[in-house]
Amino acid sequence: MKKLLLSLVAALLILSGCNKTKQFTVTLSIDNADGLTVYLNKDFGMVEMCIDSAVFDGKNAVLKADFDDPQTNYFVKFDKNEMCNVFPFFPENHDVTVTGDYNEIYHWEATGTPAMEAYNAFSRKVLPLEDAIMALVYDMYAAYDENDTVRGKELYLKAEAGMEEYNAILFEYYKQHSNDLICQYDLNRKKKEFDPMVLKEVVETMTVESVYKKEIEKYLEEIEAIEMPIQIME
Repeated sequence: MKKLLLSLVAALLILSGCNKTKQFTVTLSIDNADGLTVYLNKDFGMVEMCIDSAVFDGKNAVLKADFDDPQTNYFVKFDKNEMCNVFPFFPENHDVTVTGDYNEIYHWEATGTPAMEAYNAFSRKVLPLEDAIMALVYDMYAAYDENDTVRGKELYLKAEAGMEEYNAILFEYYKQHSNDLICQYDLNRKKKEFDPMVLKEVVETMTVESVYKKEIEKYLEEIEAIEMPIQIME
C-alpha cells in the first residue's frame, strides 16, 4: 500500500511538472522610478490585458508572463488605464531586459531578442536627427508666437526637409528588416506618413505573415479602391 501511494505521488509530481506553463521574465532597470507601480500588458488587438505588475525597488522591477504566440506584442506602462506613454516590445518568449529613464519612456530600450536589439541600435543612430527636427519645430512655434512669420516659414521648411530625410532613412531600414515584427508594427503605426507606392514596396519584401502586415495590406487596398477611376456604364 505504501509503495502504491508513493507511486501515485510520483506520478502526480511528474504530471504537474509536464503541465507547468513556461514563463519568460521582463527585468526593468529604470531611473527615477523608485516606489512606482509598473504594469505588463498583453496586446489582444483592440484590447489590452494586464497580466502582471510590480513595485520598483530603486530602479529595479521584475515582471513575468507565460509563453505565448511569439508574435504577441507586450506593453510596459505605469497607469493601467493610460493609452499613451507606453513602451511596446516583442519578447518572442525570451527573457528581456528593459532599460531607460522614467521621464523618457520613448527612449527606453529592450534587449534579449535579436530584432529588438537591432531596432534599438538603429534608433540610437537616428535619435540625433529626431532631436534636431523637434528643436526646429519648437523654434518654429516660438517664431510664430513672436509674429516672426518669415523665420517661422523658414524653420517650417527646414523641419519638413528633415522629416523627409528621416522618413527616407526609416524606409530603408523597414525594407531591409521587413520581417522583424517590431518593424512591421512600427511601419503599421506610421503607414499614413508614407506614399502608398513606397509602402507597397516594403510590404512586397515581407514574407513573415503578421497582423501588422495584414493591416498595412488592408490600408493599401482601401487606398487603391479610393483612387480607382469610376467607370461610366453605357
